[in-house]
Amino acid sequence: MEQRKKEDLRVKKTKDAIHRTFKTMICEMDYDQITIKELTARAQINRKTFYLHYNSLEDLLAELQDEIADHFISRKVSYSNMKDIWELIRVFFEQAANMPLLHEKLMCNGSYQMVWERINKKIMDHRKETNRGAFGLDEYSENMVFAFYGANSTLLYRQWVADGKKLPLEDLIDIATKLICSGMSSVVKQEG
Repeated sequence: MEQRKKEDLRVKKTKDAIHRTFKTMICEMDYDQITIKELTARAQINRKTFYLHYNSLEDLLAELQDEIADHFISRKVSYSNMKDIWELIRVFFEQAANMPLLHEKLMCNGSYQMVWERINKKIMDHRKETNRGAFGLDEYSENMVFAFYGANSTLLYRQWVADGKKLPLEDLIDIATKLICSGMSSVVKQEG
């Protein structure tokens, strides 16, 4: 029994070292530059040890994607009315503004765009499943609503980061809420 606990602790420490090192490397470089050789050297483990836990970097990446998506999914949200949507937008941008550099890199760096799209898809698929019927629309119309929200909230966040986060967070939330909930006519003056 004691021997099993020691083995479990070693496995946990090894996986933690792999995860920490992988996350650090993501923050430093594009995904296509990350190699198992460098990851194992930085984590101070041998390649065989890596392969005891993962078949490839893609498996490790998939585990990371699930971890991030599951964190967002764990937030209980409702889509039953516009007030809920406004709150959801606030929660997304507050959480995104305070997330670690790793998440920002995954969401905003072009080489990780497919990674973030997979994370976003998992989150939106979960929302569609758990909130089906919230809008009183048919399935395909609701899919459009979820796609619009997921894509545009991410797009607005990316633009905010690209602009150096110069716009105060409350202003970002305000304009994002207006754009997502009411469209461009809510912020662009109409001819008169």
